[in-house]
Amino acid sequence: MSTIPAALDALVAIAVRAWPDVQVLDGGPTTEVRDDVIAIGYSGSPEESDVRSTLTREQLDMQPDLERYDVMCMASAWRGDAYRDGLPDARTTRLRAFELVEGFRRELAEDSRLGGAVMMARMSTLDMVADQTQAGPVCTIRFIVHVDAFTEA
Repeated sequence: MSTIPAALDALVAIAVRAWPDVQVLDGGPTTEVRDDVIAIGYSGSPEESDVRSTLTREQLDMQPDLERYDVMCMASAWRGDAYRDGLPDARTTRLRAFELVEGFRRELAEDSRLGGAVMMARMSTLDMVADQTQAGPVCTIRFIVHVDAFTEA
C-alpha cells in the first residue's frame, strides 16, 4: 500500500503545527480563503497533478517497492489594505509568503520522517508568483515536498 495518504495527513499536521493561526487546507480551496493560507497536496492547477509518484524495485527483492513522490503545496499571502508610499505594498505580502514557507520548512526538518510513515521528506523546489490585483497585492509560493519511502506490505 502506498504511503501517500499517511504522508499527506502528516504534512497537513506539520503545517498546522507551524502555523496554528493560519488557514491550512488539505487539498485545494472549496470555501473562502483567508489572507494567509497553506495548501497541502494542491498544485493550484486542474491540469497538473497534486502528487506525482514513481515506484521501483530495490535490489533483487520483489517486495517492498521504493516509492518516490512529490507533493505539490502552496503558501499564499494577500494584503488588500497594505500600502507603502501610496502604492500597494508587494514587499509585505512577499515577505509574509516566504515566512509561511520557512515556518513549514523548519517544522518539516524537525519531523523529516513524517512520524515514521516515510524514510525522508524534504522541500525540494519552489516557485513564486506575485500579483498586483485590484483587491491588493498577493504573493503565492508553490513548493514541492519530495518523499522517499517503502510501500507498506
